[in-house]
Amino acid sequence: MSQSMQRNRVSNWIFRGVSSVIYRICNIPNALIPPPFRIMQVGSLFWQSRCLYAVVRLSVADYIDDGVVPIEKLADDCNANQEYLYRLMRMLCAMGIFKEVRPRCFSHNRNSKVLRSDANDSVKNMVLMHNSPEFSQPWFNDFEDCIKEGSVPFESIYAQEMFDYMNDNQAVSTLFSDAMDTVDNLTGLKYLQDFDWESFDRIIDLGGAKGSKSASVLSLYEHMTALVVDRSNVEEAAREYWGELPNASVKRRLGFFPADIIRDDLPVAVNDKDIYLCIAVFHVLSDCKAKILLENIYSAMGHCNAALAIVDAVLPEMGADLNLAAMDMQMLMGTRGRERTAREWSQLFSQSPFYLIETICVRSFAKIMLLKKREA
Repeated sequence: MSQSMQRNRVSNWIFRGVSSVIYRICNIPNALIPPPFRIMQVGSLFWQSRCLYAVVRLSVADYIDDGVVPIEKLADDCNANQEYLYRLMRMLCAMGIFKEVRPRCFSHNRNSKVLRSDANDSVKNMVLMHNSPEFSQPWFNDFEDCIKEGSVPFESIYAQEMFDYMNDNQAVSTLFSDAMDTVDNLTGLKYLQDFDWESFDRIIDLGGAKGSKSASVLSLYEHMTALVVDRSNVEEAAREYWGELPNASVKRRLGFFPADIIRDDLPVAVNDKDIYLCIAVFHVLSDCKAKILLENIYSAMGHCNAALAIVDAVLPEMGADLNLAAMDMQMLMGTRGRERTAREWSQLFSQSPFYLIETICVRSFAKIMLLKKREA
């Protein structure tokens, strides 16, 4: 595999340039607001998230169509106290979410529309997950003690690893899966077009949830098939999800394999044109478990010279932007994983049976790292 797998170089160059400008704009408040006020502002940001969560739980966005709705009707639709709901809506408007068109009458604006359940770019499920009791308590219960001890806040609350907890709690597992679908809606799947899949016949999608990412590749490459590997309760939801969708060509080429990718045997490679795919998998794993997964993939490849594609963030050695730093803190809260720097990825691969062939830039916060087996 001597030629580069990178595609859409110009689009990637534009994406990185625009992202850099946006990051600098987001840092303007740090330069303009006096430090005491800025720190107080940051210290009370959770007020905003809790107000947003309340609005989402009340499904306010679903009760506002394209017109203007008076608070009386909105309160009646939401089964809420009129005066309290008005004060909540006033807060959301001050945050730039919803618009008070005239006194006590509200409409959507560009930000509030993504809270609708039926919006193509809806973030409702992500707001519900992050602010749910299960995923918010670890931030508020002795978080600093976990920082001192180097322990996982989620595990200190529930005495279980996060994914084991979800295996035992179907409602939480569904909430998490729905939120992960939101990530696909936010980032889109165009970034997968920045990798040249032409050389491969089958994707083995580890931790692939409902398989939407693999399906997006299959829709572009008619010769390919995919096998999605995930926990059994996720696999059941995926089969139900795809059973309701009309794309017969993709459904015919998309299969599912229930397994814990750390503890169970993985699907074996059948030839050199198989590629194992891990999207946002390694960042939830400690180095120890990451090495186990790499060994599992190596064993599953057998005598085939299959490939491995890891899609994850690659942090700079210093000066990470707020989005990547926040993602890393989310990993710290719930898992023993982390967002890794290029040096940390290199160290991980050096202790595995794989070597890095190429890092492909894609129109996303992540990169695609293409690996092959080391020669014996």
